[in-house]
Parts: sequence; C-alpha cells; structure tokens
Amino acid sequence: MKRHSVVHQALLGILAVTLFACTSDGTDAEPPVKTPQEACAALSGKTIGGAKLSDPTLVAAANEIGEHCKVTGLLGTSLRFELYLPTEWNKKLYYLGGGGFDGSIPAVSLRPWDASGGYVTVASNGGHDDPMGAVFLNNPEVQKDFGYLQIHKVLGAVQEIVQERYGEQPARKYFEGCSNGGREALIQATRWPEDFDGIVARAPAYSFTELSLAFHNNMKHMLGTPGGKISAAKAATITSAVLVECDALDGTADGVVSNVAACNFDPASLLCAAGDDDSCLTQEQLETAQAIYGEFKLPDGTSIYPGWGPGGEGESEGWSPWLIDGIQGVIPVPGQMLLAESIIRYWLMKDPSYDTLQFEPDKHLPEIEQAAEILDASFDLKAFFARKGKLILAHGTSDWAISYKASIEYWNGVAGAVGGESARDANMEFFLQPGVQHCGDGAGADFVDLLGPLENWVEEGKPPSTQNLVSSKLDMAGTSKFQRPLCKYPEYPRYNGSGDVNAAASYTCTKP
Repeated sequence: MKRHSVVHQALLGILAVTLFACTSDGTDAEPPVKTPQEACAALSGKTIGGAKLSDPTLVAAANEIGEHCKVTGLLGTSLRFELYLPTEWNKKLYYLGGGGFDGSIPAVSLRPWDASGGYVTVASNGGHDDPMGAVFLNNPEVQKDFGYLQIHKVLGAVQEIVQERYGEQPARKYFEGCSNGGREALIQATRWPEDFDGIVARAPAYSFTELSLAFHNNMKHMLGTPGGKISAAKAATITSAVLVECDALDGTADGVVSNVAACNFDPASLLCAAGDDDSCLTQEQLETAQAIYGEFKLPDGTSIYPGWGPGGEGESEGWSPWLIDGIQGVIPVPGQMLLAESIIRYWLMKDPSYDTLQFEPDKHLPEIEQAAEILDASFDLKAFFARKGKLILAHGTSDWAISYKASIEYWNGVAGAVGGESARDANMEFFLQPGVQHCGDGAGADFVDLLGPLENWVEEGKPPSTQNLVSSKLDMAGTSKFQRPLCKYPEYPRYNGSGDVNAAASYTCTKP
C-alpha cells in the first residue's frame, strides 16, 4: 500500500506539472520572457563554456551606444575577458584585439560602432595581467595563451554564453586588432581559420620575435653606442628634411609624405660639416639613423627586419626609436627598449637581470626559433581563404613602432603561400595610410572605419577597394579637418592639381 501511494503521488505530480505547462486550449505555454535586466542578472555566478561569469551590469543607452549587458568572464586562473551583450542584437559578434604585451582588457566601449550597431562585443587580457612581460618567465601556459590560444579559448566560451542569452549562435563573427592586436588577428587567420568570417589587421606585429630583435638593434645604437643617441630636436630636424625632399611628391606640400615609394631620403645629407648642433647629425648619430632606416641583418646576412621609412621622426609617439624618454607616467624607458628587454630577459634568456645590451641574436638562434613558434604568425592563409574568409590589412607609413615595410613583406609573403597574387587578392586587400603613426595619430588622415567595409565584403561580396573609402583627420571635437581617399596598395592619394586640398575628392589613387 505504501509503495502504491508513492507511485500514485508521483503520477499526480507529473499530471500537475503537465497541467500547469498547458494553456486552456491545450497548447504548450511559452516560458515567461525575461526583461533585459533579468536576462543580464541571470548570468551572475554562472559557469558557461568553462568561463566563470561575474559582475553583470545592464548599461543604459548613451552616447550612440545601445543598451547592453556588460559581464566579466574568467577562464582558468588569469585569462579574463569582458563581454557586451546588446539588448537589440544584430546577430553578429565583434572581437577587439589587444596591444603591447596585453595584460589588460581594451576599453571596447570607446568604439561607438561596436555596440551601437548591435554587435556582441568581446575583448580579453591576453591570458595575464602583466603589461611589462615578466609573467612570461618560465610560464609556458601564459606564453601559449598570449602567443596563440587565448582568443580561441575565449571565443569558444563566448559562443556558449551567446547561445544561453539569445538561444542562437552569431550569424557572422569579426575580429579587429592593431599592433599586437594585429598579430592576434593574423594568428586567428592562420592558426584558427574557422573562428572568424572577416578580420582587420592594423599595423600587425606578426613577426613578434623579429620585431623585438629590431627594437633591440635600434636601442643598442641609441643607448649602447657612445655618441649614438639622437635628441628629440635632431629627430625634428630629420622630419623637416624629409618633408623638404619628399612632401610634394604627391602633388601638394601638405605636411604628409604620401608617395613613400618615391621618397629616397638619405640621412647622410644631414651630416655635420663642422661642429655639432641641432641642425645636423654627427657621424655616430648618422650611423644610428642608418641602422633604423636600414635592413637589419645577422652577421651571416640573414634578413631579420626591413627597417623603417622616413617621415614623422620628430612626432610624439611613445614607441618611436627617436624619442627615447619613455611615456611619461606609464613606462620609465623607451617603449622599444621595454619590449626588447622583456622578450630577451623573460622569454629567451630566462634571466631577469640579464644585460640586454650584450645580447647577440646570432648566438641564441634556437631560443629565438622556439619563441617564434609560439609568437609569430605565418603567411599561410590558404585555409582561411578556402572558407571565404576576408582580410583587410592596413598600416600607417609614419609608424615608428612597427614598420609599414613589414606589412609589405607580409602582403608579398601571403601571395607566395597561397598560390599567387590572384588567390590572395580575391580574399585580402592592403591599404597604406600616409603620415599615420602607430594605430593612429600623426600628420596624416588616421581615422577610417574598416569594420563596415569588411562586413560589406563578407556579406555582400563588395571588396573594400570598390567602396570609395575615405580617411579623416579629426579634431578634438570629432570634426574632420581634412580627408584623403584610402588607396589600395601600392597606390597613394595624389593631388589632382586643383580643388580643395582638404577634400578627398581632390585626390586620385595613383600608382607610384
């Protein structure tokens, strides 16, 4: 009797649940719809896709950014990310890359087209919280996360969170990054070709190890060679000389060297004839300048880095080899010195006290190769292109952190890796930004949205070079001071000879 009673009660319970789940007309009832606040709060404390979620906050619409749920995630012990889940979702995902050694989460909300367009937006810290790089010492897990794993890991978790929040997966996924974020972009395209449909790589540090060695070479000349240091005043003198020789090669003297392919500036023209002042370079300073502009090779002739192009030497950029007093309040040494020292001490030599000015790359090739296997992106985009992935490469010609010449090498290298220029050009386009510094600023027109053109390419088959793209130089209020057409490499914007010099319509993209 007791057993029969228990079964009877269970049946009644099932019947009750069934009755409550049905409407009066016998159809299944829809579960109650959560408000945006409830949907956001429901993520608190959950573990989804292996990520522990915390601090969900519903952020009201403001400053052209739509209402969204901001939530923090943690994978493992130190891989952190922030996720923005819009109330009005466009069924797309946008991942923003980092910079430097990462170590913090980029402020994605500063990019108004990210959230206002309804994108699920995500950014991560590179797998650690140390922007100076000491965390890499004897830490293979963090090295691999930073090198090639962290974005792939986070994306996997984020897709499960998106499924939980919206009940479906993103229809399209996009990635954009500059500097180390540009390297991350190319890592995604080469190592994880299935992750994203479209990628923007701006000023990519794709060969991180070789870039670090080039930084080290610059600093050996600037700081390790008696009399080799070039002052900020002399760097400004170099810029003035470059403009005199090369500014008008694009048809107008506007303070920007646009026809960089035709600029053959030789710093030897500034060699001091007698004495030394800010208007000239001593022999030691000339050798420093020649080292920075010139191709960096090992003693056996192996090419390491293509060197930098002239223009913008005297402009304020924290990663410039010319301005070596560091970034006030941020880092106490030159940016190039910081990155080179960190890679050499914590990754290659595994010795925090190592005197990096004594480092000779040709004596540590096995260590360099081992680091390159983790850090560097290859030219091989075949798998990414095979699934119709599209990639935009862009680089400023006054970038003194990462040379635009390195991106030209990457562009050419991809053609060799994927079966020729036509295979490359069907899926990848490259744009130089004259006079633009590292990821922005400089004398040139530095502001251009590439996410929209990328979407048009992926979703509508319209290559960016057919979309009449225009770069702007904005003032502090966000008003355009002048514009230039964004030209597909190797073309540059040439002044037509008449018309408003500040208007993009007065310029034509022209081959050198």
